[in-house]
Amino acid sequence: MLARGPDHTNNPRSMPKAPSIEKLLQNGSAEWNRLRKGGQVPTEHTGATFTQLFSANADLSGLGLVGSEWERCDLSKINFRDTDLSNAYFHGGRLQDCDFRGANLEGATFEKLKLLRCDFTGAKGLDDVEMDDVDMDRVVGLDGEEAPPPPPPPAQGITAFTREQREKALGVQAAALMMGEPAEELPPFKPQDPPGSLFFRGLKRLAMPPLWVLDVPGLRPLVPQRMPPGSSLETLYREAVKTRLENKKPSADPGVVEKAQKALRMGAKDAAVSAMYLREVGVLPLFRFSAAQVLKAALREEVDVDDLTGSIDPRTTGALLELRLTHEVVEHLQEARRRLAATQLYTSLLEAGFNPDNNWDEALESSEAALELAHLATGDNRDTLFEGFQVFSALPEEARLRRLAYLAESVSNLELVSRLPEGMEPAWLHGPETRECHEREMTYVQSLKAEDIPTKVAALAKAELGVPEGSVPEESDGDLFIHLRCDVCGKEKLIVQSPDAE
Repeated sequence: MLARGPDHTNNPRSMPKAPSIEKLLQNGSAEWNRLRKGGQVPTEHTGATFTQLFSANADLSGLGLVGSEWERCDLSKINFRDTDLSNAYFHGGRLQDCDFRGANLEGATFEKLKLLRCDFTGAKGLDDVEMDDVDMDRVVGLDGEEAPPPPPPPAQGITAFTREQREKALGVQAAALMMGEPAEELPPFKPQDPPGSLFFRGLKRLAMPPLWVLDVPGLRPLVPQRMPPGSSLETLYREAVKTRLENKKPSADPGVVEKAQKALRMGAKDAAVSAMYLREVGVLPLFRFSAAQVLKAALREEVDVDDLTGSIDPRTTGALLELRLTHEVVEHLQEARRRLAATQLYTSLLEAGFNPDNNWDEALESSEAALELAHLATGDNRDTLFEGFQVFSALPEEARLRRLAYLAESVSNLELVSRLPEGMEPAWLHGPETRECHEREMTYVQSLKAEDIPTKVAALAKAELGVPEGSVPEESDGDLFIHLRCDVCGKEKLIVQSPDAE
C-alpha cells in the first residue's frame, strides 16, 4: 500500500473524482457513447443504482454491472452484449429492443416489468434468472431458440410516402420544375441540433431580425440594423444589448440608472428589464429582495399556462439570476426543459417539411434524438405530443421562432440559478422585511437558527432583540434569524423570520 504524504489532500495535481455511470447516463446516451468510445469511462460499475432512468441507444456492452439495480427504468435499444449482469435486479419499467446476447445473467431478477422485442440469445446463467410478473412480447433467446433475422435498417426521416407528402407541403419539386432547375434535396430532419442552431437557421429565413432577438443575447443572434426611438427601460435595455453584441461598450445613463434602481426598489412591473439594463451597463443593483415577489410571480404566471410550448421570458429568468433570487425558482427548471424539448422537436420537424397531417410520427421513430426529445416533453403520451404539435404549427413562423429562442435562453438562465450556492436568499426573506440603510438594501450576511445565536451573534442579538448574551432565544425553534449589514456604514441588523408568517 502506498503511503500518503501529509499534503495529499492539497495536491493540485490530484485527479477529481470521475462522474458515476448513473450521472453520465442521465446526461444522455450520445454523451455516454462519445465518452465510452474515447475510453474516458471505466468498465467496472459494480452495485450501480439507476432510478427512473430513461435511456435509448446507450452502449453498455462488456461492462461490469454486477449487482446493479434498475428501478422503474425505461430502456430502449440498450446494448448489453457480453455485459456482466450477475445478481442484477430489474424492477418496474420497460425494456424495449434491448440486446442481452452473451450477457452473464446468473442470479439476475426481472420483476414487474415489460420486456418487448429483447434478445437473450447465448446469454449465460439463464437457468438461474428469476422472472416474476414479467410481461413478455416477442422476446427471444430465453428458451435457447435461434436469433431471428436482423430487422431492416430504420428509415432516416424519409420514406417514399413521407417524401411525397413533404414535397407537397414545401412545394420544393414544383418550384424547381417551374424555374427549369433540377430539384434540390429536401431539408434534412435534424432534431439532434441544439436550439441555437435551429434558431439561427430560422432567423436567416426572416427578412430582417426582429427587435425581440436582443432579449436572447446568449444565442448570439443576428442584430437588427436600426432601433426605433424610445425612452422605456425595455428599449434602452435592448439598445445596450445591441451595443455589446456589436463589440462596443454600452454607456450608463445616470438618469436611466436611477430609474432602474427605483423600479427594483418599488418592485415595479419593469423590474426585470431594470435588472437586465443595470447588468448590461455594469452598474451594481442596490436592491434585490424588494423585486423578488414581482419577478417570481411573473415566472409562475408563465409556467402556469397550460401550453406545451408556452414561452418563458428570458428577461425575467435573467433578472432572477442577476439578483441571485434562488428560492422557489429552481423548481421551475424541469418544466422549462420540458417545453424546450417539445419546441426543439416541433421546430426541427417543421424545418424538414413535416407537419401534424404529414406522417411526422414516422420521422419521429427514425431518430433516437427525436425520441429522446419526445420522451422529455410528454413521456410516452403521443396524444399530448400530437396536440402540442397542432397548436405550435398553427402559430406564425416568427412566433414559433420566438418561443424557441425565449425557452432556450430561459433554460440556460435557470440552470445557472440552480448552480448558485445555497443561502443566497433565505426562504422567508421578502420585500420590505430586508430593511434599508443609506438608500439601499442591506447586504445579506448569513442565516442562523436559534441555537447558533449565542456563539455567532450574541452581542447583536442582545442589541437588536434583547436576548441575553449566552442565551438561546425562547420559543424560536422554527424561526430563522437573518443577519444583515450596510455596505456604507457597517451597521448590522438581526431580523427574525417565522415560517408561520410567510
